[in-house]
Amino acid sequence: MAGEATGLVGDVKGLASTGLRAIRTRLELLAIEASEEKAWAVRFLVVAVAGLYHVTFGLMLAVFALVLWASEADRPAILAAFAAAFVVVGGGGFWYLFGASKRRNSLFQETIAVLKGDEQALSQAPGTAGD
Repeated sequence: MAGEATGLVGDVKGLASTGLRAIRTRLELLAIEASEEKAWAVRFLVVAVAGLYHVTFGLMLAVFALVLWASEADRPAILAAFAAAFVVVGGGGFWYLFGASKRRNSLFQETIAVLKGDEQALSQAPGTAGD
């Protein structure tokens, strides 16, 4: 009888150990994905702020060029050229952001895929209710 209890206790400990390892692996994967999400969010924010800055500065220069239009002949053309350059750079930043956000995967996609695979493997295991 004592041998059966030890065997049963050993089996339960083995199952618990396997379950804990599986949970630890999933949490490690989740942590990796969370750090990747943070890096993407920081990069996205930096480009968004840079794009907004360039568009704003370009618009300010464009207004300044219009105000100075009546003065010397070359000044407005130079200011307008710089304004156009900043607007183009800012627009490029926004174009990048929109493209990057469309190509981006959903949050924790890899973790969800692994958990779905675990669920399918467990449902196909012998002795489950699906058999």
